[in-house]
Amino acid sequence: MSYDITFDTESEIVTVKYTGAVSLQERLSAVSDVCISYSHLVPLRILVNVIDLDMRLSFDEQAYLGAQLAANKDLRNAKIAVLHDKRSNPNLIVDTTAYINGYQLVQFYRVEDAWLWLKRA
Repeated sequence: MSYDITFDTESEIVTVKYTGAVSLQERLSAVSDVCISYSHLVPLRILVNVIDLDMRLSFDEQAYLGAQLAANKDLRNAKIAVLHDKRSNPNLIVDTTAYINGYQLVQFYRVEDAWLWLKRA
């Protein structure tokens, strides 16, 4: 599995960490896993760590994933922090497509800033 999902009980923040090359099906499975396990949380706070992601999805696959995120009713009121390297974001097309379609996310390159923003959400 190229992703790991953890839950911090104190802050109630769900972290999804992607490592290496991750297929579209694996990305969709990660979203499904989060929604099945944590969609009852209000607000649902998610830290998506793509620092170690090796993006190999095509442009169309990335755009599709972004549109799926935005259309997902379980994520409609979620607060999403995307953590990436300061120099580049391998998830940029996914993030941009999702954001344009109404998905609430903010970009970060320092984990401390992402956690602080999520705790305030």
